[in-house]
Amino acid sequence: MKVAWLVGGLPFGGVERWLYDLCLEFRRTGLAEGRVFNLSGTGALLPEYIRAGIPVERIASSIPAIASHRLDTALKLRARLRSFRPDLIHSMHFTANHHGRLAALGLGIPLLVHLHNTKHEKKLTRRLSDKLLSYATTAYLAVSQAVAVVVDTDHNLAARPVRVLYNALNQERLEAAPVDFAAAFGLEGPVVLAVGRYVPQKNLDLLIRAAGLLRARGLSVGLALVGEGPERPHLEALRSELGLERQVVLTGFRPDVPAFYRASRVFALPSDFEGFPIAHLEAMYCGLPAVVSREVPSLEIAAEACLVCRREPEDIADKLGILLLDGDLHARLAEKARQTAREQTMERYAQRLGEIYASLTAGPERLHLKS
Repeated sequence: MKVAWLVGGLPFGGVERWLYDLCLEFRRTGLAEGRVFNLSGTGALLPEYIRAGIPVERIASSIPAIASHRLDTALKLRARLRSFRPDLIHSMHFTANHHGRLAALGLGIPLLVHLHNTKHEKKLTRRLSDKLLSYATTAYLAVSQAVAVVVDTDHNLAARPVRVLYNALNQERLEAAPVDFAAAFGLEGPVVLAVGRYVPQKNLDLLIRAAGLLRARGLSVGLALVGEGPERPHLEALRSELGLERQVVLTGFRPDVPAFYRASRVFALPSDFEGFPIAHLEAMYCGLPAVVSREVPSLEIAAEACLVCRREPEDIADKLGILLLDGDLHARLAEKARQTAREQTMERYAQRLGEIYASLTAGPERLHLKS
C-alpha cells in the first residue's frame, strides 16, 4: 500500500518523531510504503529523515506558505499527489489537515485525518474550516478518547467514522545510560523531569514555582526542563526571580532524551491540554511515575502510574513531594508504569494502523470504524 503522509513541517516534536519511527517500522515490515509531504519544507528533523532514507517531498520553503489562505500551497500539493498517486492520504495537525483536504478534492483518494491533541481552535475561520472539511474526510484517527470527543464536537459535522489509536514508542531508542545530572548541570538530589516544548500550555512556570516551594520545605530536588521554545526568556526570568539557578536547568533541545529519563526520579506534566504525550509514554517505559494534570489523556491507560495534580504550584509541589518521599508508593507506580508502556510498541501500533489503512482503501462498505 502506498501512503502519502502530510505534515506542516518537521520540527523536533513528538508527532514528527512518531512519524519517523512509523515510517521505519513500515519499511521493516513491508506493511506500507510511502512518502512524507512536508508542506512548509522546514524543520530541524528534516536532515534526520533524509539520512534514514525516508522519502520527503518539500512543497514550499517557508512557514508562511502553510497559512490557511495560501491556496497556492494546496494547488502545489495537489499536483504532487496526482503525480505520486497514493492509495491513501494520512494528514496530521491543522495545516496539513486543511491543505491536504483541499488538495485531495475530487481525486478519489481516501483521506485519514489524524488529531493529536485536545486543543479547541479559537479562530472562527479555523473552526469553520474544520467542520466544513469534514465532508472531504474519509475517516478520523484520534490519539485518545479525549481527542475523539473533540473530533466529534469541533470537527465532525459530516459524521465520518472515528477511530482511537493510542500512541506508541520506540523501545530501542530508550535503551541508554543515564546522564550525570550533577556533573553535567550541577543538579543535586532527586530530579524531576519535564520533556516538551517551552510553550504556555505545558505550564512549566508552575513547575518552577513548585520547585521553589519544595526547596522552601527543605526538600533538596532538581528540576530539568528538556526542550526548547518561545517561553524560554519568561522561564529563565522566573528562575532568576525565585533564586533557583542551581535547582532548575533548561537544557534546550537534546538528542539524548532517554538518558534524562534514566537518571530522573519523577516525570511531571501539568499541562492545560495534551493529546497522548509520547514523552509520558517514554518516561513510563523507563520506570518513572508521573505527576500530571487531569487534562493529560494518557491517564486513560496510565492512571495507576500517576498522581493527578491541580494546575497550581502548591498542589504540584504536594504531589511531587509525596512521590519523592514515599519509596513504597514510588516503587508501585514505577512498576505499573513499566507494565503499561511495554504494551505500546511501535510494532503493534503499525499493525493496527495497517488494518485501518486496509479498511479505508477497501471501499465504503468496510468503513465500520466508529469507536
